[in-house]
Amino acid sequence: MLNIQKTVRDDAVVLELEGRLDTVSAPALQAAVEESVGDAAGFIFDFKKLDYISSAGLRILLTTQQKMEETGRPDVTVCGANPATLEVFKVTGFDNVLNIR
Repeated sequence: MLNIQKTVRDDAVVLELEGRLDTVSAPALQAAVEESVGDAAGFIFDFKKLDYISSAGLRILLTTQQKMEETGRPDVTVCGANPATLEVFKVTGFDNVLNIR
């Protein structure tokens, strides 16, 4: 299960995720991104409460980055990721694509 809390900070959409981001829950995150991508100056994905991310979740991060680059606002940040998620980012090269704090 994935809970998504959406707020706006300085024209950036903040999506705080709690639980598991996997094949089952990914469509909910995709919908949250798609409804905001046109108006957002950037996205902040807050992973402090995220326990797990699958390839479906990684795909959403990548497509969000690509969509934001197309709009000229490529600011996509991931913050608060746990060590296991950070390792996934390193292995997949996502640490070179996304701003990870």
